[in-house]
Amino acid sequence: MPFTQNPDGTNIHYEVIGEGPPLVLQHGLLSDLNTWKSRGYVDALQDTFQLILIDSRGHGESDKPDQSEAYELRARITDLATVLNALEINQAHYMGYSMGGWMGYGITIYMPQRFKSLVIGGFGPFRVGRTGPLTEEQKQARWETMVSAVTTNAHRTRALQEFPWAIKHCRDALDTWKGARQALKVGDLPLLMFAGTEEPNSSPIDMPEVLKFRADAEFFSVEGANHIETIEAVDVVAPRVLKFLAEIEGR
Repeated sequence: MPFTQNPDGTNIHYEVIGEGPPLVLQHGLLSDLNTWKSRGYVDALQDTFQLILIDSRGHGESDKPDQSEAYELRARITDLATVLNALEINQAHYMGYSMGGWMGYGITIYMPQRFKSLVIGGFGPFRVGRTGPLTEEQKQARWETMVSAVTTNAHRTRALQEFPWAIKHCRDALDTWKGARQALKVGDLPLLMFAGTEEPNSSPIDMPEVLKFRADAEFFSVEGANHIETIEAVDVVAPRVLKFLAEIEGR
């Protein structure tokens, strides 16, 4: 069970599967690296890429510090670099969903030089920054909606019950998100974005907006899918990801 330690002392758990160009897979809130296996992405991608699955801090086997600042975006991006350093990998492709998508935008802000491309799903690049800060009532309502959506999943329910401080700190970090418009404007990492048409968050609206100033970026919709259904649509998502990454590797 491989671990590496962020310079701030947080131990990060990761797993490496497959061979080929390295591709980091970063899960969302209340998930862990095993969801990439259970949803079929490991089977779909491991013959083409060396998959680097990472338990985000506060999740899975990684440490769960009880300080809100430990979950800020910059610390999360340092976690990614720490894993790449442990594996002696200079650059990798990146795919993140939901909270992992938020971290993908963080790459454009803090550490684009360590990555060859970004695949981001289920998290709007502007989100709170487009509409102004959320009120406490809005934050609570969104949280209650999310909790009600995941309590049928035993793993996610366990995370809420056993590590409530970590999930709260993660949620608070997401709620302070002010977007990555300027970083995306000046960035040049190849970018593929996707969202379900029935997403309750802003990603189906925000993501196409990026195409107005990044003509090289790509976006696709998962028709009729909500937040969970979108990432579970591996038969739709994985082929688009493989095509996108193959074109980059072929350049």
